[in-house]
Amino acid sequence: MKNKITIALFILFAWSFNEMNAQTSIFRPSYLNYPQDSAVKEKILSSLEMLFVQIKNSTIDTLLIGKGRSDFNVLKSLDGLEENKKDSISDFYKKQLINFYQISTNEYWISLAYIGAKNGEVPILKNIINLVATNADNKITFSLPLNHLTKTWKSKTVGNIIYHFRDKINLQNAKLFNEKNTQIATKLGLFPEKMDFYMCDNYQEVSQLLGYEYDLESNGKTRDGYGVDGNNIFSVMNNEDFSHDVFHFYSGKLRNQKRGNRTVEEGIAYSWGNAYYTDINGKMIEQRELVAFLKNYLKENPTISLFQLFNKDSKVLNSLAPEVSIKSTIASLLCDEVERQKGLEGIKELIMCGRGDAVFFEMLNRLITINQTNFDSEVKKLVLAYQK
Repeated sequence: MKNKITIALFILFAWSFNEMNAQTSIFRPSYLNYPQDSAVKEKILSSLEMLFVQIKNSTIDTLLIGKGRSDFNVLKSLDGLEENKKDSISDFYKKQLINFYQISTNEYWISLAYIGAKNGEVPILKNIINLVATNADNKITFSLPLNHLTKTWKSKTVGNIIYHFRDKINLQNAKLFNEKNTQIATKLGLFPEKMDFYMCDNYQEVSQLLGYEYDLESNGKTRDGYGVDGNNIFSVMNNEDFSHDVFHFYSGKLRNQKRGNRTVEEGIAYSWGNAYYTDINGKMIEQRELVAFLKNYLKENPTISLFQLFNKDSKVLNSLAPEVSIKSTIASLLCDEVERQKGLEGIKELIMCGRGDAVFFEMLNRLITINQTNFDSEVKKLVLAYQK
């Protein structure tokens, strides 16, 4: 059924390109059914046009946006959806209104499609974006469909975390995440923040809550979560522990949002949090499982070069999960050794060291005298001595 709808949309999109109204950036097809109140309709559509002009110019008036920080940041990220990066065409995908209907006394559901077409080729659907427009206090505001789509969900507060879920949560995992949220913030000298945590079955559901009904680049993608400003969290495969990205959130605050060293960031996140991805049973993969696997791998492959495994990020951990990184696993042991020898001040130096593996090795050598020359022997010692 979905395929038939998509084909029908493509046909309509191709036809509508020839009738695009030059006065607006959003095409309004004549076949759409609109809300009965034409004054409200025009007021919303006029505000919608204004919103997208401001998004394009990076000058969004917060009076047009809902109250949530995630509303502002996700709407801001719509800038650039018109671009066809592959062919370097800046205005390839055109916005078209494909649905507009009332969902409450003062709220309206709006769906926009981004479609591009080359002469004689089948049109490409890049995105379908859903927004909720609210008509209140003599003004129009736009927000993500998050609150509307989760209004019948249950909630449970666990420490600083408010969990939102359809049916049930694993309280043991929820308590663990709340503890890690506090521990990670405290270790970095920061105050633990309160967060809303949405339990989602997969990345496609996360995307829909954030307004992306369809996204060309992430179609079929499932094994990811999403965090907005750290205060709204959307789970990885319905798991309550998001501590990997919570570390990134707090380290970003420590760096004042400057770009960090990826090897350092992932290493500490693997150690203090987890490996981000779940195993086949939906359980979050922990550092101890990864190191145990690596220890057995070294027994079976005694001549293997740990530096080569690290440098190439070889896929030796795929049996746990296809996305898990051996490089980040080894980096986690190196970061642990920095913390053991130099304490949290050493960890902060790592976090602030700058980008690139060359800088990472320079800092490692200075802090704990591990470098590319002695890497294999020293890392092997760390693997064999691991006891967490």
